[in-house]
Formats: sequence, structure tokens, C-alpha cells
Amino acid sequence: MEPMTAARRVAVVAHFDAEGLLTEFTRRLLDELLLHAERIVLVSTRLAYEQATGLDQRITVIVRENVGYDFYSFRTGIFAVEALYSYDELIIANDSVVTIDQGGIGKAFAQMRDVECDVWGMTESLQVSRHLQSYFLVFRKSAFFTHYFDRFWRNVRVLDDKWEIILSYEVGLTQWLLSHGAKIGVAYRPDATAKRVAAARIKRKRLREGVNALIAAPSKQGVLQANPAHYHWDELYRQFGFIKSEVLREDPNGVLDVELASVIPDADARAMIEREVARMRQTRKNIMPIVTGDDSPASDELERYGVGAIDAESLSSRFAIVLHLFHIDLIDAICAYMRNVIVDYDVFVSVKSISDRRMAVRYFQEHKIRASVFIHPNIGRDVGPFISLLNTGLLDRYDAVCKIHSKKSVYHDGGGQWRDDLMKALLGSSFDVLRVLRAFDDHPACGIVGPESAYLSNARFWGGNEERLRVLAAETGIEEKRIRLGFFAGTMFWFRPAALSALRARSIGLSEFDPEAGQRDATLAHVIERLFVLWVEQAGFFAATTRSPNAALRHESYENQGIFVLPS
Repeated sequence: MEPMTAARRVAVVAHFDAEGLLTEFTRRLLDELLLHAERIVLVSTRLAYEQATGLDQRITVIVRENVGYDFYSFRTGIFAVEALYSYDELIIANDSVVTIDQGGIGKAFAQMRDVECDVWGMTESLQVSRHLQSYFLVFRKSAFFTHYFDRFWRNVRVLDDKWEIILSYEVGLTQWLLSHGAKIGVAYRPDATAKRVAAARIKRKRLREGVNALIAAPSKQGVLQANPAHYHWDELYRQFGFIKSEVLREDPNGVLDVELASVIPDADARAMIEREVARMRQTRKNIMPIVTGDDSPASDELERYGVGAIDAESLSSRFAIVLHLFHIDLIDAICAYMRNVIVDYDVFVSVKSISDRRMAVRYFQEHKIRASVFIHPNIGRDVGPFISLLNTGLLDRYDAVCKIHSKKSVYHDGGGQWRDDLMKALLGSSFDVLRVLRAFDDHPACGIVGPESAYLSNARFWGGNEERLRVLAAETGIEEKRIRLGFFAGTMFWFRPAALSALRARSIGLSEFDPEAGQRDATLAHVIERLFVLWVEQAGFFAATTRSPNAALRHESYENQGIFVLPS
């Protein structure tokens, strides 16, 4: 057991129980935390008075209104810690695990003691984007004693949609930390055997869902994206002594494929678990459901609706449209342009929330548009979702792809007009579309075709991006002497995926993008916008405009061109 002198710790624990109880399993969690933390702030959204009686004097209890889920409880508890600066580590945890055996938390602390990181979690997930799962996190002083840590928690507000909470706070927290240079670590690292077990469970789930047996086996990436708290539940118990309550209560992914007795040999412990699971199932019937519009648990939604869940077998065309639909209210206007593509094509649509996904799926079904709609964190504006999709390799199969998005300029009244101008240039008529597609067919060296009016090459449009662009250009193999400014403002264009091989090889992660703060310039998204043409040319392809898609554009001809909505 790790000695108390190793680090001064304080813990914040989020609690909810439909009957206001502190169950034996929650008390066991608190007892084990007290072996490693000097104090605990227990924040509950439903706790009966008598349940708090007799608790260890090192536990401070706060009962608050039942809104905002665990992250608002974490926020409440963190700001209630007295002299937080005096501690070395801050633990946040919730009661969503059934703590069966003692010693697991101590094992995790011992395992992570010498790991160089600022924040670590029990498990990490790659669903949607890499993130530490929030049921157990440890922040070292190098992380929690910072302005960016304080700013994150001060910006946490009450949200009612659990999916939005996951995107904004669980996924968002890790991405926020990474964007500020924090190093993250994880206690649980599955070995090859655990990965094989997870792969078998994923395959069985897909077979139950009717997936063809020939394609039901997951890829390596698919295994990595599976929720470890579910698909590795038995290995997590063996190593750390807990099982996620949701697995025992609902088993939404069908992972309870072995007898509990083979994992937990103690009959008394199993009987206690079975009684608690039965109680949870009964009491949860009376809880107001999560506002997600269906009965699917949020963890399952992450797996089902992220970019990694797109079914490659459903893709069958030579051409595609990639649409980032941040502004769902523009769906009808944008689809009016898409109807001008009269050849067969696939559609990829990224949205920011589960509610937007439902609206988009319903719209496309009603209008008989075959679309793969996926949820993506609000990171990197339209470029972030595009990079995530490009990195999957799903676009490699296409001869030409049109990248568009529901652009609205928040700093210029003409933003809507500019969006329409770009759409008209790319998708304005069937004739215009066929002309561009014919250029890709007739000219294998044609790599990108953008709106004639959007190409900018004057040095005044570097903005604050040149230094960062040169770094990324070097990382992707572009020689210094070849770097010049030349780009399609607005990041809407037709392109040949093979022409962006350098971008895909770089495999830019979401953690590299700047946190969204309404910036007009100098973010990674702005840098990438200015690199597309350079990547195309580096790969041996040429850039053209919709005015003359069959021939390489003359860069110097656009020296005097400007865009009325861009600062210069």
C-alpha cells in the first residue's frame, strides 16, 4: 500500500442514488479513497440526511439540486475544497462503479507513481476523440494549479443533455488539457489477450445487430475505440477490483458473456452485487430519463454515432460530399445545392450533438439522401471533423470529393452571401458539377478545384498564420523554398483524396486544435486552410478553379484579388 506521505491528496466524489442511499459499495469507495486522500468532498444530488450521519469526519458533505449531472458536482466540489493549493494531487471520482474488492485504487496509485504526467485516469476511451473517462481522474499540481484548469471548471454550466455533457466536458476536458500542453496517463493498459476478448465481444454484438458475418469482426482501430469500461469489465475487476454499474445493471453492449462466478469467486460478494443490481434496476424506473430522445445509454451512443462507427461497406460511389453541418438550420438550403449532383455519390455529414444528428438523419431519410451522419466535438470548426474523417481512410476510395460546410460569419454581415457564392461556384448547377467531375476524370493530375472568387495569394492574407504554417509544412515534407501563400478562402472545394496524402500521413489529432473562442485568425484551422493547395502541389497534382477546372491556375493572376468578409 502506498504510504500517505507520498503525496497530499484531496478527493471530490459525485454521488447520486434514486433512494438517497450511500450503498455499501459507495461507502467502500469512500473508505478506500481515505487511505490515499486527506479529505473528501462528497457532492450529492440526492442523499438522505440519516445516510450522512456517522461518516468519517474527514468527509465534507454537500447536497445540491439535482441538475447538471456529475460534472456540475465536480465543479461544486472543486471550488469547495479549502486551500486546494496546499495539496499535491486532486482526485475526482463518481459512484458509477461497484467497488467490490479493496486495494484497487492503491494499486493504481502505485502503478502511476513514477509515470510522468500531469493528469491520469483509470481508463481512457477513443470514442469520438481520445479522452480519460471521468469516473476516476487524478490531477497533479502541475495541472490543477493553473489558469487553464480554473477556467475550464468556471465555464462548466448546467446542461440537461447527457450527450452534450460528454462532448463538452468528458471529451472536452481531456482535449482542453492536451491543448494546453498537459501530459495525460492511464492506469489500465489492455494486453493482447484483453484486446482479443474485446474484439470477440464487439463481433458478437455486431452479429446480434444483423451485420454480415464476413464483416462483423472489428478492425484494430475498432477494438481501440470500444469503451474499455464495458468491453474490458472483467479485466478491470481483476486488476482494480471494480465493475461499472451500467455493465451489471443494463449490459447495453452484451459483454456479460461469462458467469459472474468465474470472475468473482466469493459467493457473498456476488450475492451482495445481485441485490444491489436488482435495487438499481427497480429504482431507476422512477428516475426522469436522460434527455437524449431514446433509451440508448450515452456510452453506447458514443460508439454508435462517432466517425469510427461509419460503415465502410455502405459506401459504393466514385464521388462524395463531405458536409460539416454546424448550423442545422441551413440543412435545407445546402441540400438544395447538393441536388445538382446528378451522378451517384456518398454523403458524410458531421454534426455537433445528438439532437442535431436526429434532425439530420430524419431530414435525409425523408428526402431519400443516403448519408453517413456522425457526431463530432466542436473542435477545429469545419476542419476538425474533416481531418477526423480523412484520418479514417474512408475517403481514399473516391475519385473526387466536395468539401462544404454551413458557414456563417459571426464578424461580418455578408457571411451568408459568401457561403452562397461558394456553394454556387461548387454546386450551382448540374452542368457546373459535371464539368468539374469531368476534369478529375480527364486529368489524373487534377488535385483540387475551388471557387474562382475565393482564391487568395496576396501576402496580406497571411494573417497571424505564417510561422505556424511553416512548421506544419516542414512536418509534412514541404520544402521551405516552395512555401507561398495561395489558398481557397472558406475551405470549400472539390479535391482528389490522393492529393492530400501528406495531410493524412501527418494524422493531425483533435488535441492539436485550438479551443473554440470565436477566433478570427491564427488557429490551426486557419493554418490548414492555407496549406491545402501546397499539399496538393507537393503530391504532384495541380490546383484549378471552377472557372477553368481543366488547367492549373496561375498563382500570380490572383495577387490583387480579395474577399470582402476576410480581415486583411
